[in-house]
Amino acid sequence: MATRGAILAAAAEEFASGSYHEASLSRILERSKVTKGALYFHFVSKESIALAVVDEMEVLCRAMVERADGLGLDGLRTAAQIAREMQDALEGPVVRAGQRLCAEGFAGPQRPGWPFRFWEETFTGLFERAAVAEILLPSVDPSSLARTIVDMSGGAFAASLAITELTDLAQRVCENWELVLGAVAVPAWLAAWRADGGMRAVLGPHVVLGVADGRGWVPGV
Repeated sequence: MATRGAILAAAAEEFASGSYHEASLSRILERSKVTKGALYFHFVSKESIALAVVDEMEVLCRAMVERADGLGLDGLRTAAQIAREMQDALEGPVVRAGQRLCAEGFAGPQRPGWPFRFWEETFTGLFERAAVAEILLPSVDPSSLARTIVDMSGGAFAASLAITELTDLAQRVCENWELVLGAVAVPAWLAAWRADGGMRAVLGPHVVLGVADGRGWVPGV
């Protein structure tokens, strides 16, 4: 198990730093400090290693939802907390590698649409909960909002990766969530959210820039 873990940790670093096709088994071996025989004892190919990294990402994503849901927050704040959990996870290589691999089509046949379908289902459930609690505007469809959040998040990841190697991702996430929540939540919920510091307060140390008056990240909200 220790050897397998070392290989997966090294593979996550390798896949996080470049595309699947750029990744090298020799560099994974070098990073993991295991023998070629040990690597092939656990994995038959580079693709099987990639799928195992995505397996690890799936475990982390499901754990994020569990932790956020266990805080007893309303549906909108729970959704925002998941965005914070994702930022925390991106500090390590597994989620960064998994996101790259899935975007390149290496989620595996047993996971069609992963992780996008998973996040759509997760956010749909949370926004349905928000609708029942009457903190979502009646005109907002929970499933449409969930798709928007997933599309927005995937786009932010892709743009940030291409432009700044993810260094400005938290800023993008903060802006996007503030704008979306400002458009879909009822005024009373928004007032309380902004009084608590908005998305900037949720993201905490991940966001370097922001307004200091407790109104959230986006100036003028």
